[in-house]
Amino acid sequence: MFGWFKRNKGFEWHDYVRTTILLRRQKRRERLAEAGHAAARGVKDVGRRGAAASIEGVQGLGRGAVAAGQQGAAMSVAGVRAAREKVRTGLAHLWTGLGVVGRSFGRGSAWLWGRTRAGSIRLGHMLAAGLAASAKRLEPMFAMLRQPHIRAPLAIVGFAAIFGAVARIVAKGFDLDVVIAMLIGLVILGLLFMARLSGGVGWSGLELRNRASNFTSIGPAAIGTAGVVAALVLVAGAGWFLWQNAPALPAFPSLTVAPSKIEGRGAAISGDTLRIAGATLHLDGIEAPVPGQRCMRGKSRRWNCGASATAALSRLVRRAKVSCEITGSDDNDRQLGDCRVGDKDIAAQLVRGGHVFATAGFFAPYTDLEEQARKEKLGIWRGQVVRPSDYRAQKWEEAKRAAPNGCPIKGNVSGGRRVYVLPWARGYKRVKITRRRGERWFCSETEAQAAGWKPAGSS
Repeated sequence: MFGWFKRNKGFEWHDYVRTTILLRRQKRRERLAEAGHAAARGVKDVGRRGAAASIEGVQGLGRGAVAAGQQGAAMSVAGVRAAREKVRTGLAHLWTGLGVVGRSFGRGSAWLWGRTRAGSIRLGHMLAAGLAASAKRLEPMFAMLRQPHIRAPLAIVGFAAIFGAVARIVAKGFDLDVVIAMLIGLVILGLLFMARLSGGVGWSGLELRNRASNFTSIGPAAIGTAGVVAALVLVAGAGWFLWQNAPALPAFPSLTVAPSKIEGRGAAISGDTLRIAGATLHLDGIEAPVPGQRCMRGKSRRWNCGASATAALSRLVRRAKVSCEITGSDDNDRQLGDCRVGDKDIAAQLVRGGHVFATAGFFAPYTDLEEQARKEKLGIWRGQVVRPSDYRAQKWEEAKRAAPNGCPIKGNVSGGRRVYVLPWARGYKRVKITRRRGERWFCSETEAQAAGWKPAGSS
């Protein structure tokens, strides 16, 4: 064996093996390259065939589209022609129908006009007869209005109402109060004018029924009488409105005693009540939510708008000198005051901020400010709100249903003092009536006061 190795000593095995491996790798790369070239040639061939097929398809689609377009155009032309013929036929039928309707309407209008004219003449006769009778009945009133001692004061009142309405338009703008004042003035002056005009007419000599053939032949006297009747209706309506709103009108100060003035530090008792220099004043022209009253914000959220009004008033008068003029008293004998801090009207500030309500009525000074706060949804106007008068009425009815004999005011003995608590007062539900202590129920404040009981501080 060693001899054999020696005989092959000149042969390099590692060179042979490496050369063989390299040759095999080279052949493998050549085969892979050839396969890649073959695949590329196949892809190119497939692409050329696909492109040719696509071109043939597009050409076929184009030929189909052209054919479809030609058929559609032909159908459209035929459809347009048919539609045009139908429109022409429809218009002809419509024109014929309109002619029939027009002739029928003309005949109906002529018939209706004849009926209306005849009915108008009959109605004119009836109105003329009624107005003549009314004129005779109104003559005594006109005769009274022609008296100098009656005519002059009424004329002054009429002109004053008109001038007051004009002044309110300039100061506050046009509103319902202006309309009412203007109507009152015009009605009074119209009555005086008709009374003066009727002085030389002679109602008994009018034969309106025989002279009336239509509405225009009734005559100025009858027309004037109709105006008087309408004026009386307006006067009655205006009087009813003022009567309904009379409790809201502020009390006028005495004509013989000048209003007094109070100055000093103020403390808020409620949203519309101040204690200043030992006196309790209710701010004139406003009404605050009842202490403890809750208002709605949104559909379900409640907030204490009564306490919020009190806090707002407290902020306005805190560490400030308050000056109040006594303007009178209200129905509950509370002193009313016009209070200011410097040149700022406290009541106006509260109304403008949406903390309190403005009182209603012809002479109410803050209705415009309330409307402005309502539009801007400030304070109490951010949700549903109940005016204090309605809130008190609601609480009264609720307590009345639960109270003995329907008397909801609780007479309470506290610290030796006998006080009565109203249904809307804070803590009303917590007050329990114990008869052995002398506590009792009352049906009205007048009854409680007559028995010697005083209003509770929270009422």
